[in-house]
Amino acid sequence: MDGLQDLPDEVRQYIRKLEEENHFLKDTLLQLKQQMQQLQERVTYLERKLKAYENPHTPSSLQRFKNHTGGANPQGKRGAPPGHHGATRPQQEPDEIIPVTMGTCPQCGSYLGAATQIESRVIEDLPPPQKIRVTRYDLHHYHCPGCGTHITAMHPDCPHTGNFGVRLMTQITLMKYRQRCVLRRIEESLWNQHQFPITPKGIHDILLRVGDALVPEYQRQQYEVRHAPYRYTDETSSSVMGENHWLWLSRSDTNTVSLLIHPSRGRQALNQLLGEEITGVDVNDGWSSYRNLPETQRCWVHLLREVDAGTDLSDHEQQFSEEIHRRFDALKAFIGKDPPMTQCIRQKTRWDKELATLTDRYYEIPETRTKAQYLKNGLGNWYTCLLHPGMQPTNNLAEQAIREHVIQRKIIGCFRSERGAENYSHIASVLATWRLQGKNVSEKLENLLRQELCLSQS
Repeated sequence: MDGLQDLPDEVRQYIRKLEEENHFLKDTLLQLKQQMQQLQERVTYLERKLKAYENPHTPSSLQRFKNHTGGANPQGKRGAPPGHHGATRPQQEPDEIIPVTMGTCPQCGSYLGAATQIESRVIEDLPPPQKIRVTRYDLHHYHCPGCGTHITAMHPDCPHTGNFGVRLMTQITLMKYRQRCVLRRIEESLWNQHQFPITPKGIHDILLRVGDALVPEYQRQQYEVRHAPYRYTDETSSSVMGENHWLWLSRSDTNTVSLLIHPSRGRQALNQLLGEEITGVDVNDGWSSYRNLPETQRCWVHLLREVDAGTDLSDHEQQFSEEIHRRFDALKAFIGKDPPMTQCIRQKTRWDKELATLTDRYYEIPETRTKAQYLKNGLGNWYTCLLHPGMQPTNNLAEQAIREHVIQRKIIGCFRSERGAENYSHIASVLATWRLQGKNVSEKLENLLRQELCLSQS
């Protein structure tokens, strides 16, 4: 500052002004750095908190934020995919033909004579609402003179107990499990369509009766799933009387579904679902309960989510992700060629060794160690599908089947009793199996209820 005395006053004032601005900018910069540090700490905290809801193991049904930037539709626009067929309905054959004629002109009253042209219009409509049909069955009782047995005549539309018929019980069950109606909506719909009065308690009792009738079919399907050559298994949270439970689902190679609601997510529930002596191959996401199963296929989709997790991936993380994606593409391409079993066995052995070497290499790198550990935990089980023709290398089929129950969980909130949860398992398992197998669910349910509630020996 001593050298400034020889400068003109205007220059000295200008320099002092610049020094003041410099101090002000330094103070501002310091404040901005402090604010940036606080914001960075806030971002780190929120990212850590978000991981509880969004992580590689979060199912797609629970993901809050979807990435619409990739795939076949990079702009994220909604609409039909390429190659989608049109939705135009085919022309229906009429059940009735009604001639629409006029005799006189509505303007002047003159006689019109013969029509000069006929325009045909085919209209599809519902019949008028029908009231509930009330039928009385007079069941005749007999005493067999040969063996002395007391016999009561049976009718396929008359249940042994209760006042409601098979068609009504079928309709209520489908409204609950296929249309996802709550009990009061079913009550309202039956009144609006058929002027039929019924309380939610009456609807609940009907569903319990239907669930009891489906127990033999549920047990048959459970046996089929347990003894399937391979199956896809998954679980999701549920609630019974406010207590946390788990809904377990297993889907066989023939699309037979077995459902179980259990308070445990451990091996105890898995044994109850699949039996104490578990046989066959299980395709799963690698949850700890599936450890020590006789044979498993780990889900590649969960592996891809694991290696792709995170933002601003390092070079090693990016290389690891690309390597896993490349191997998954190679696996799909190999399976698509339908190779002979001898070639599959050799390929599995080779790929298992390569995957073990890859795991060791990336385990030594700090930023990929956690992801490599996930891969390491499933070594030997990533290529099991090569030994079982038809098996998929992912658990998508189980996740697809369990989505319906996730939606139902969001609608009903929780089960009000243990019996209600068990009844749900019986009905939902049977209906899901019929739907996945392409059967007429309404017809199958109606026939089964006739057999169990009307024609079986009470």
